Amino acid sequence: MTRQRKHAVLYILIAGFLIAFVGALLFLWLYFSSMREMHQTTRKLYEQPFAVANAALALESDLHQVRSSLLYATLTQADRKQLANTRLLIKAQQQLAQQKITVIANSYSDALQQTDLLKQKLALLYDVRDQILTQLAEAHYADAHRLIETQWTARFAEVMRLNEAILNSANARATQYVQESQHRLERHTSHGLRYATLLLTLFLMVGVFVAWRIYQLHIEADKFAFTDFLTGIANRRHFIHELESEVRRSQRYNSPFAFAMVDIDHFKKINDQYGHHAGDLVLQNFCLKCVTALRTSDMVGRLGGEEFGILMPMTDLHEAARVIERLRSEIDHSVMSDHGEQIHYTASFGLVSTAQLGEQQGLAHLMKMADVALYAAKQQGRNRIFIAHH
Repeated sequence: MTRQRKHAVLYILIAGFLIAFVGALLFLWLYFSSMREMHQTTRKLYEQPFAVANAALALESDLHQVRSSLLYATLTQADRKQLANTRLLIKAQQQLAQQKITVIANSYSDALQQTDLLKQKLALLYDVRDQILTQLAEAHYADAHRLIETQWTARFAEVMRLNEAILNSANARATQYVQESQHRLERHTSHGLRYATLLLTLFLMVGVFVAWRIYQLHIEADKFAFTDFLTGIANRRHFIHELESEVRRSQRYNSPFAFAMVDIDHFKKINDQYGHHAGDLVLQNFCLKCVTALRTSDMVGRLGGEEFGILMPMTDLHEAARVIERLRSEIDHSVMSDHGEQIHYTASFGLVSTAQLGEQQGLAHLMKMADVALYAAKQQGRNRIFIAHH
C-alpha cells in the first residue's frame, strides 16, 4: 500500500472515530437524561406506595396492641391503677394511629374519600373501645370480653378491609408510574438512537468493514496459533504450554493436578478399513465426547496423530480416574455412523498426578510417566485406564 493510501485510510478512520465519539456522547447524554427522569419517577413510585404501606401496617399493629391491652385488662380483671395505665397506653396508641392516618392522607391526596371513610370506621371502633373501658371501670369483665370478641372484631375487620383497598389503590398508582416512565424512556431512547444513527452512518460504512477484517485476521491467527485445525481443540504447542504452566503452579502452591495421555485404539486399522475421512471423523467425535464428558475446568489437546492429552487442574487421582472412566465408558458404548458404515472405536488412557513427581522432576518426567502408563494400558488389552506408578 502506498503512503498516500495509508494516509487516506488513516484520515478516514480518524474521521470515523471522531464522528462515532460525538455520536456516542450525544446518545449517552440523551440516554442518561432519560435515566435521570426515570430515576425521579421511580422515587415518586417508591416514596408514596411505601409510605402508605408502612402507615397501613403500622396502623394495623397499633390497633392490635390496643386490642391486646383491652383483652389483658379484661382477663386480669385490672384494678383502678392498672386500668389507668391501660387508658394511657391506649391513648398513646391512638395518637400513633392518627399519625398513620395523616401519612396516608398526605401521600394520596386524591384518595380523600377512602381516607375519610377510614376515619369514620376508626371512630366507630373507638366508640366500641370506650364501651369496653366503661365496662372495665364498672368491673363488668364478662361484658367487656364479649364486646372485644364481637363488636371490636367486626369493626376491626372493616378497618382492615379499607386498609387493603388503600394498598390496592397505591399499587394501581405504582403501575401507572411504571407505564409512564417506560413511555418516557422509550421516547427518549428512540430519539437518541435516531440522532446517533445519523451521525454514525459514515463511520459504520468504513469502520465496521475495517474492524471486521481485522477481527477476522486475528481470529484466524489465534486459531492457527492455539487450536488444531481438524478437531478445534488446543494444538500440541498450546497444550504443552498450558501443561507446563500448570506444573509450575502446582509446584509453587503445592496443589496437585492430574494429567492423562490418551490414544485411540487401532486407529490405523480404522483408516485402512474405512478410509482417512472416517479416521478424521473419529478424531472429531472423540473430541466431542471429551467436551460432553469432561468438566468445564478440564482441558484437552491434540498431541499428534491419534494421541491426545487431558489436563485436569486441582484434581487428585481418585477424582481424575472417575472422570476419565466416564469418558472411556461413553466412548466404548457409542457407535459412529459414516456413509452407512457403523464404526465403533475405543481409547486407552495413561493417568498420572503431579503428586507422584519428585521435587526435581518436571514436565518431561510427567509426560514420560503418562506415556509409560498409556503403553501399559495398551499392553493389558486396550480400552482401559492405567494409573502410573511412582
